Amino acid sequence: MSDVDTASGTDRVRAALQAASGSISRTRLLLIPLLLFDLLVFVVPMGYLLRISFAKRSVGGGALQKGTWSFDGYQYLLDSSVVGTVFRWTLLFGVVATLLAVAIGTLYAYAAWRASGTTRTILLAGVVMSMFTTLVVKLFAARLMLSPEGAVNDTLLATGVLDGRLLLVNNEIGVLIGQLYIVLPYTVLAVYSVLTGLDEGLVEAANDLGATPVRAIREVVLPHAVPGMAVGGIIAFAWSAGAFAAPLLLGSASERTVAIEVQNLLGQFNYPGAAALAVVLTTVVLVVLALGIAWLRRRGGLRDV
Repeated sequence: MSDVDTASGTDRVRAALQAASGSISRTRLLLIPLLLFDLLVFVVPMGYLLRISFAKRSVGGGALQKGTWSFDGYQYLLDSSVVGTVFRWTLLFGVVATLLAVAIGTLYAYAAWRASGTTRTILLAGVVMSMFTTLVVKLFAARLMLSPEGAVNDTLLATGVLDGRLLLVNNEIGVLIGQLYIVLPYTVLAVYSVLTGLDEGLVEAANDLGATPVRAIREVVLPHAVPGMAVGGIIAFAWSAGAFAAPLLLGSASERTVAIEVQNLLGQFNYPGAAALAVVLTTVVLVVLALGIAWLRRRGGLRDV
């Protein structure tokens, strides 16, 4: 190889390195607006919330004493039996709502996946249209339907299923139904998006080999649907743990979630206590989210969603 060829090859390598360096620099410049957006919209507000949780509550007319540092907000959470009860009820409510949302959402997604033509379109359209409806409007409609004089009780009485009217609002049942009304579309779509990557011929093959429909679902469909169920569960838990509208509109004073308690503390001008409670709840949700993502990565499920 001549010196000219060697020099030419070196120049090409140098040019390629310079082009790659320029491309990386442009990529970093394009990321700056996104990083600034995340900083201003997510990091700064959460940092400010964390700072308020360590401030000292004002004994005068103000909400807190600016420039002070104190653990009074977190001490209030430890000393208050009401907050402890509310927090435990919120977590239990979040777990129950999540389990029901995943179970019902998986059945609905499987039905939509197995359906075809107009039936599939109607099933999916019902889910999507529900997401386009304003949250408060949906819950007011649910309250009217679930009331003792509502459509649900009228239908059950007309069909002879019940002899008397059920109380489905201002209790745990109403709150749970309302919360499922909110989170169920997300679990359905999460599971359905995963099932679309499953060949329906595998289910037919399992049936041809002697598997019952239930066994075919258990051994073929469910293992493939697990990543979508996990994603739907994470979304449902995050929404349910921070539930505010459904407990407020469909529950009673006994169904107090952390979000409602935060509002009560703000009304009492206990900003450090409200901020501390919000920080603790956010931390719990983030831990659950991190565990869910880690589990999905270990199973390789993030590639399927």
